[in-house]
Formats: sequence, structure tokens, C-alpha cells
Amino acid sequence: MRLPPFDYMAPESLEQAVKIKRDMGTSALVLAGGTDLIPNLKNRLFAPAALISLKNIEQLKNIDSKQDSLVIGAAASLASIAAHPTVNEHFPILVKAVQSIGDPNRIQWFRGTLGGNVCCQPRCLFYNQSQFWRIGKGSCHRTGGKECHALEGSESCQSICSGDTVPVLLALSAQVGLASTNGRRLAPLSEFYTGKGESPFNIMPEEILTEIRIPLPWTPIGWSYQRIAAREAVDFPLANAAAVSMIDKGRIDYFRLVLSAIGPAPIMVKEVQNLIKGSEPNLELPARSEEMALRAAEGVVVGNASASKEYRLAVAGVMARRAVQEALQL
Repeated sequence: MRLPPFDYMAPESLEQAVKIKRDMGTSALVLAGGTDLIPNLKNRLFAPAALISLKNIEQLKNIDSKQDSLVIGAAASLASIAAHPTVNEHFPILVKAVQSIGDPNRIQWFRGTLGGNVCCQPRCLFYNQSQFWRIGKGSCHRTGGKECHALEGSESCQSICSGDTVPVLLALSAQVGLASTNGRRLAPLSEFYTGKGESPFNIMPEEILTEIRIPLPWTPIGWSYQRIAAREAVDFPLANAAAVSMIDKGRIDYFRLVLSAIGPAPIMVKEVQNLIKGSEPNLELPARSEEMALRAAEGVVVGNASASKEYRLAVAGVMARRAVQEALQL
């Protein structure tokens, strides 16, 4: 399949890039590695007037340690993140998530970027198809229609948020940096995902994602990243889960459990967080966490993947239990 016609722009600085984005708005899409965007263009899921490439903006490829955080440029390659000493020292869970994405030699080394994975378009069995195939199904919420082919009666698009790094970064309380001609702003990653497949990201038309900022832990973290896919090397996850803990003086001072790849947005399982924080690690916590995770996920999981809703819900519960157990080192 061929790409649609568009203008290609490769600005040398962020200032140039945001000016182009301001002038063109939603008619210009941002190109980082392109591993998600280019196939979508070939399928005519998007038809932009222009692509704004970030390949020449070196500052967006940097990985910098600040006083209280690690700042990863949105265009930093997945391979550079996995090899970075600070990431390996403080965030081995991110290394594992990054190494789960695609082929190590093609995607992680040459093309894939962290910003691209954070902004990976939600997946849908009925939407992520060729233009010819989609004509036979008719319009859906995401293409201007009034129905969802994945969930009958749904008033919004029920595509699936599938990025491998998303639950991990949420569990690490990451923030995203956004830039425009009006300046820069930081926003919690938890507020970046809208849960609406039609407009999945909370970003203004004139803004560009520039960085992901992760607070440095005050003590070594306990962690776990769980995923399942039909083919581990090439497929998006059918479900994944991330858990991060910090234990101080025998009590759990910080805990996050996040489920993803099962619905339109990642799920912060706050009931588990409230249960575990401040307590002492004990063998009852994983089983109770599984029950809470199932409750949180039950109304969110949609049958919009190559496995059934029931299977993926059950798997999400098992992953939650295993993630909690491993993160608490039980």
C-alpha cells in the first residue's frame, strides 16, 4: 500500500516545529519514529496535509538526569533508553517494557521512540484495517459515524489503548511535557488519556509532545511488568499490567497498580493503592488486589481484540495478582 500525498517538513529546532504546528493545527501530524503512524497512513486512517518530522531536533532525543527527575526526550529511541545507565539503575521496569516493543533490531534500535509509544493510536479490529475493508463495515464513531462496531450501543469509540510503556510510566507517576508557541507546560500522564477513541489524547492542536519526566525514587523500587500477546515479538499486548512499590522502614510508602491494553484508556487501580499504601507487605495483598483489579476492569474491557473479553478480563486479574506479588517481593 502506498502513502497518501502530503508535504514533508523536517525543522531543525523545536521553535520551528511549534510554529508549523500552530499554523497548520490538526492538518499537520507529528512524525517521530513512524512505526505506528506510517502503517496508519497507508491504511488511509489519516490524511494529513503535512508531516512534521522530529528527526533533526536533537534536544528531543536527549535523556537527562535532573535534581529530582529523569527527563526523556519524546524522540529518544527505545534502544537508547534501554541502554541508559540511569534508566537501568532506577527504572528497570521501563527497560523491560521498552524491550517488549516489536523487533529489537528494527523497531527498538532504528525507529521506535518513547513519545511514539506514549502516543500510539488506540487499536481496533474494525478500524485498523485497509480503506477497502472498512468500506464494507460502514462508518463508526472514529470515522464520523454514530455507532461502534466493537461494542453495540456504545456512544463513543471503544478502541484499545495498547502502548507497552503506558502502564509502566503511569505506575512511575510520570508527567508529559507539551510545547507550543505559547510556551511549555507539564501535565500528569494520567490526564493525557481521555478514554475516547475519537480523540484519545488530551493535547491541543497546536501542541507537540516534547518529553516524558519521571520522578527519581527516594529508595530502590520494587516492580513488575506483566504482558501477554499472541506473538510476543511483533504483536500489541492483549493485556498488560505494571506495579511499582517503595518500602521504607518495613512499610509500603508508595504503591501503584495500572492495567492497560484492555479498554480505551489505562486503569489506575486506586482501590489497590489505598489498600496497600502504609501497610506491611503480606501474602494476603496479591489475592485481594486481584479482586479489586477485576472490579475496576469489569466495566472497561471490550471485546475488541483477537481474544475474547472474558479471557482478557481473567488474564488482567491474574496479571494484577502477579504484579503485586512481584513488586512487593513476596
